[in-house]
Amino acid sequence: MPAKLDYTAYQFDTAILPPKFTICGVRLLPFCLGHFLLLRQLNNPIIEETPKEVTFQDGIYWFFNALLICGLSFEDNIELLCDEKLMEKTYHLFTTNLLKNIESEPSWNLFEKLTLFKSYMNYHMDMPLYTEENKPAKDKAPSGIDWTQNIYVTFKKLGYKESEILNMNFRKLFYEWTSHAESEGAITVWNKQNLDQLARAKGLL
Repeated sequence: MPAKLDYTAYQFDTAILPPKFTICGVRLLPFCLGHFLLLRQLNNPIIEETPKEVTFQDGIYWFFNALLICGLSFEDNIELLCDEKLMEKTYHLFTTNLLKNIESEPSWNLFEKLTLFKSYMNYHMDMPLYTEENKPAKDKAPSGIDWTQNIYVTFKKLGYKESEILNMNFRKLFYEWTSHAESEGAITVWNKQNLDQLARAKGLL
């Protein structure tokens, strides 16, 4: 018998049918592991949890860079990064169109657009709250393995191909990962009752 919809705050349809995000005329693909890894590799501050102070000019550059990356698949991004001439041509056309978009919007504001981009990322990176059941020994040193690598390896074991993993939107990736971990007895995902109790404790309800 299927669980009642009001029993869980995590509905899988929101992961496989995410809303479409368009910022500055750019239709963004669902934010995925590949996007995150590319932005991190390029040291783009837009993915930092703590806002990093940059000049307005640098802020515009990194914002445009993030829009370009998130508008393409992982493979298309790699093709660009490996072809300097293609990258230069694409970036020129891309920025030209973006600047036209900005000029057509008199009230255009970088902070406002960055906030929209953060909303886009936050939607896809909604990790279900859970409790670990198999807690590591207190004297065991924490793993030095990157969390993205752990997720990648888990999905490889589940039979997913590299392209599927790197292009899968984060919300679906996290929902599937927690579902698998819970089925293995490693975690217990919080249900709606737990989440409501937490919200009451924080005075949010």
